[in-house]
Amino acid sequence: MPDMDIWIQVMLGLILLAGVLLMVRHFMRCHTVQIYNWDGRSYRFLGRECLHKKNDIYVINMKERIGDMSYTTRYRLLASPEFVKRRRYDSLLLRAGANEAWLPIEERMIKDIYFCYK
Repeated sequence: MPDMDIWIQVMLGLILLAGVLLMVRHFMRCHTVQIYNWDGRSYRFLGRECLHKKNDIYVINMKERIGDMSYTTRYRLLASPEFVKRRRYDSLLLRAGANEAWLPIEERMIKDIYFCYK
C-alpha cells in the first residue's frame, strides 16, 4: 500500500504542474503582445510585453532593452486572436520611453515610433 500512496502523490503533483503550466500559457497568450521590428528586409522578433488596462485604455510600455535591440523605428505588434476579436478597433497606447503613439486594435498593428529615453 505505501507504494500506491507514492504514485498517487506523483500523479497529483503532475496534474498540479500541468495546471500551472496551462495558466502560464493562457497568461502569455492572452495578456501579452509580441513585438517585432523592421530590419529593412523582414520583421524580427524582439520580445513580449504585458498589456495593462488603465481607464478603459490598453497600454503597452516598451522596455529600454527592446528599444536598444531595434534596427528601425517601425514596430509591428501582434496580440492574440481572441483579444483582437473581443476588442477590435478599441484604442491601444504604445509607450516607447517618453514617446507615445495611439493604435487601433487589429490583427497586425504597425506603427513608427522613436524610442526616446526619459
